[in-house]
Amino acid sequence: MSTTNDLTKNYSGIFGNMVIARNRNGKTIITIPPKRPVTDPTENQINARRKFQLASRYAKAVLQDPDKLAAYTAKSRDGLSPYILALTDYLKPPFVDQIDASGYQGNPGDKIGVTAIDDFELTEVTVKIVDAAGALIEQGPCVFNLTTGNYDFTATIAVPNLVGVTIIAKATDTPGHSAELAITL
Repeated sequence: MSTTNDLTKNYSGIFGNMVIARNRNGKTIITIPPKRPVTDPTENQINARRKFQLASRYAKAVLQDPDKLAAYTAKSRDGLSPYILALTDYLKPPFVDQIDASGYQGNPGDKIGVTAIDDFELTEVTVKIVDAAGALIEQGPCVFNLTTGNYDFTATIAVPNLVGVTIIAKATDTPGHSAELAITL
């Protein structure tokens, strides 16, 4: 089997409505054309197409922004282009997995740990503490802890009664998507 094929290395497109040829990372890929559905798209399909269009716009904007392009290029691996990484980053929102309030007793200096994940990069992780009535006690940014791999929030306000207090952690990624998780003490 030949690893280089001078005949097809520069070809791309549909040939006789029978095969599609495209080049990816120096390799020629030949497949059969996809079958087009004969029914109207469902609401879920329409929403997925809209989301993909927005992701494509974001990825194209990344290619025009030198700073973002450099960040995505630095994380390119396994033949994935910065465009594909940006597209994927847009389509996968961040995720707040866990809030560890075991070190929080309502005293200034107490720590709250947050486990937050994103496939590319988190730009911000914050914590908000509200009382049982929903009034804001305090809020602020978390600091990444290299030892644990989590984000730490340090309380600054004394809270004498923790019954009904809710801790809300929010993570935001590079495209601006966010996710929240809340626990009530």
